[in-house]
Amino acid sequence: MRKSFRAEVTSLCLFCYTGAKQQERGIHMNVIYHFQPTAPYSLHDMRVNRIERTGENLRFCFETGYVELKGENRQVSGDLLIERVSMAFSDVYFLSENGAYGTFQGQRMELESFLDRYRDISFEILDEAYGYHTVTYRGYLSLPDREPLMEVMLSLYYTGNIVYEVQE
Repeated sequence: MRKSFRAEVTSLCLFCYTGAKQQERGIHMNVIYHFQPTAPYSLHDMRVNRIERTGENLRFCFETGYVELKGENRQVSGDLLIERVSMAFSDVYFLSENGAYGTFQGQRMELESFLDRYRDISFEILDEAYGYHTVTYRGYLSLPDREPLMEVMLSLYYTGNIVYEVQE
């Protein structure tokens, strides 16, 4: 076991040394990154009909659940819980009506104000992006007192887990 560890360290040091020598000679190394999604489910085209705040947590209640990304890509019923969401660093951006291109006048709102003001919503998620303690959902928001859909982006900062609450 110890011998293989030494071999790894030696090859790692050789790689570092070779890389340093290449940089000295003006040779650069390209590092290629391919995104490999690790989320077990996709929220694309799924409709949220309620966002519940319980303490620091947010629960997204879905009309029909979400799509499993492994196997047969079947749709499963369930909700999504995001733990320890920071209200101070989470925002909602109102972009444009019906996702129109061109110039528009948008609005940025604190997440807490959005949750207090808009309780009866329908939010269809088109895109989801995950980063270090961040998640962004972009889609169309339908409000009961407004006819055109609004393109909206929810930008959330959290320090807990994202829990898919699957109903079997």
